[in-house]
Amino acid sequence: MPKFRLNVRLVGYALALVLAIGLMLYLRRQGRGSDRSASGLEVVRRDYPEVRQEGVLRLLAAYGEGGEVQGGRLTGSIYELAQQLQSRSGLRVEVILENRWDEALKKLASGAADLVARPLTHTSEVDTTLFMLFAEQTSGPIYLVQRRADSTHHISRQVELAGRSITLPEASPLRLFLEHLGEEIGDSLHVQIDTVYAAEQLAMQVAAGSISYTVCTSPEAKRFARIFPELDCTLPLSYSVRTAWLMRRSSQALRDSLLVWGAVR
Repeated sequence: MPKFRLNVRLVGYALALVLAIGLMLYLRRQGRGSDRSASGLEVVRRDYPEVRQEGVLRLLAAYGEGGEVQGGRLTGSIYELAQQLQSRSGLRVEVILENRWDEALKKLASGAADLVARPLTHTSEVDTTLFMLFAEQTSGPIYLVQRRADSTHHISRQVELAGRSITLPEASPLRLFLEHLGEEIGDSLHVQIDTVYAAEQLAMQVAAGSISYTVCTSPEAKRFARIFPELDCTLPLSYSVRTAWLMRRSSQALRDSLLVWGAVR
């Protein structure tokens, strides 16, 4: 009898061990190919081998942030980058234009995009356990965008911004800068976030008188002054801002390949 009880106990232990191993294998299989953030955003594990196997590399930019459509043809710096990467990598490089930041993150997470070529700062609200910064760069001066002919709202000094409202695109790298600027001038700046439009569309709204102010980088100031003669983009607000693009953290080999191919701003 004792020997029988011992055998039953051993069988029970063996069954429990088999069930535990089976559960571990099942959970591992379920998690293979993707990661999930605390917010529930699932990120596929798409790296250089998967990109090379498909033969397609996808870049994502916003309208007016390096990519624009003219006459049905994509132009701008993002298009030039796509051409360069295509010639050096042997991959077909596609460009996706998406203004909404939440949709841009979803596309990057799902593998519909491989690189978000939209500038963001280290302090932007991005889950760094799933995403990583790429092609970090320090921009030039930041300029205020305002109407030339608007005598009521036109300002010539930073301190005159006290209590004013400035509209920014969602996930703009300049939001923290404006908060610090408000501290410097001794009064708060009201930052309004537009979840639909990018920098160029906001500049168009300033030119039309729909909003009073937005801000832009040095390259954008030169471009806006050329295409929107109604705008004054000459008032520098302060120092430069360090920005970067965004990739999936699991795409380490793809990141190294992009550096070899010269994917820099």
